[in-house]
Amino acid sequence: QPYREFVRWLEVLIGPDPELQPSSYPTLDEPTSLNVVGRAREGDEAIAQRDLAALTSLKDILRGLVWAEDALQTKPLDYATFVGELAGAVEATHYRLPPQPSREGILVADVVQARGIPFRAVAVLGLAEGEFPAVLSEDPFLTDRDRAELSHSFGLALRPSTESSEAEFFYETVTHPQERLLLTRPRLAESGAQWQASPFWEEVCRLVRVEPVTLTSESVTSMDRVASWPEVMESLGRTPASAEAWYWARQTAPQETAQYETAARIFRVRWNQDDAPSYNGDLGARREAFALQFGPDHMWSPSQLEAYRACPFLFFVSRVLGLEAREEPTEGLDARQLGSIYHRILEQLYKATPAPWELQELLDRLPEAAGRVLDQAPQQEGFRETAWWQQTRAEIEINVSRSLHGLHERRGEFTPHAFEQTFGLGGEQPLVVRSDEASFYLRGVIDRIDRSPDGALRVIDYKLGGPSGFSSPAIKRGERLQIPLYALAAERALGLGTTADGFYWHVKHAEPSRFSLASYEGGPEQAIQLAVQYAWEAVRGARQAAFSPHAPDNDCPGYCPASAFCWQYKPRFRF
Repeated sequence: QPYREFVRWLEVLIGPDPELQPSSYPTLDEPTSLNVVGRAREGDEAIAQRDLAALTSLKDILRGLVWAEDALQTKPLDYATFVGELAGAVEATHYRLPPQPSREGILVADVVQARGIPFRAVAVLGLAEGEFPAVLSEDPFLTDRDRAELSHSFGLALRPSTESSEAEFFYETVTHPQERLLLTRPRLAESGAQWQASPFWEEVCRLVRVEPVTLTSESVTSMDRVASWPEVMESLGRTPASAEAWYWARQTAPQETAQYETAARIFRVRWNQDDAPSYNGDLGARREAFALQFGPDHMWSPSQLEAYRACPFLFFVSRVLGLEAREEPTEGLDARQLGSIYHRILEQLYKATPAPWELQELLDRLPEAAGRVLDQAPQQEGFRETAWWQQTRAEIEINVSRSLHGLHERRGEFTPHAFEQTFGLGGEQPLVVRSDEASFYLRGVIDRIDRSPDGALRVIDYKLGGPSGFSSPAIKRGERLQIPLYALAAERALGLGTTADGFYWHVKHAEPSRFSLASYEGGPEQAIQLAVQYAWEAVRGARQAAFSPHAPDNDCPGYCPASAFCWQYKPRFRF
């Protein structure tokens, strides 16, 4: 009974129905943890109101615990359990100060939460078909016909499942503002199709003499109607403005106006492609600094070279500035985490098998190797296990098994020789690529190297995605450099022999890439020579500080960190 005693104590302290109640709808005030509540000082009205709101919220917590105790018929609690549960409930709870009648504010709420509250102005959003009023479907478990029959025969108070009070809610909403009312609706759905107006919107247009104003993404607010500094800057830049308006802006907000004028100048330079090339990604004025940064001692990787080849600005933003793309949080694993797991399973499996060329032996050892990696994956990769994790584990093991079969079928005369072979890492010998008197270093990790009876090499790199972008034309255009450069590293940096073949292996698809060194026109030597040529173009471009953006032929990748601000960004549409 400790919860009930605690509630009685709070009833004595603050009364059963205090005047100050926690707000049931969101306000502009930030939520405050109950743990930061301090003791009210005499005469400190603000702290007193805060404490009263916190204690009221605490009483709501205790009422909920009492209700749960009655509903679940739980056993009596000892003191430690009681304190632990109460502390956990308090940690997870916040309170908000109620709106002050004397203080103006903006309430963001749905129409039900806003009922009965007077406003100076009201804006109603989303008056489109299916949004307001929402589409209602008949309850499939208890149809309206069955409800009517039960109500008639047994006197049960059952309302039709399709009965809606949204017309009443709309009427109350539009009649509460004392001064102004704004009604808005979207015109286009996400698919680009026309979105029909709500019947409420149509009825207002029929009854009230008003002309709707159509606003598009190109609409600009005039100077006499602006409500924020972004609108001021946009209006000054997009519409002819008087000298008085510019003078007022410079006097009122000199820093913001100066920043805007600088940004406008940069935009005009980029648009006209005239002088001041630094605004277009050409940092030639700092060439010496970049020549030093990416000089002969800089350790390159194939992914860095491919990033520069894809777009010099992508390389600058990600590799020089160190920015990362902002991704929305998702449950489960992302592509990087999945790729890391697949790599570790294959590496540990092949290394733990005495005869890695024997398919059955690999399959026999797969459950143990995969289980060991997958058990450690949540902690090692830093993701939270979801209800789907067990299914994901099974899918990963199935994909690895399919890949083992596929690689065995394409083994030819080659047998596995080395796995996760590194070069240029941890003090190891890098690949040194020379041209005339210049050179650059290359480092990397070769996922797998096979060897034939005559000593010829075959390099394999595991990929998680599909094979569509790994073709011979991609090699010819310099989009894919990894396999040819790895082949050169196996020969020169590792000294393992001559490379006769190499390809990308797509683990989830259990198939090789459309490109291979053996089938490439001109053979491995031609592919390596072309990759070295493209690599040198990237190295020289970075040393000359040439980072002007250009969108790839197949549009820009979504993972580009500059996607939010690059003036050349072209999103890649997927269907």
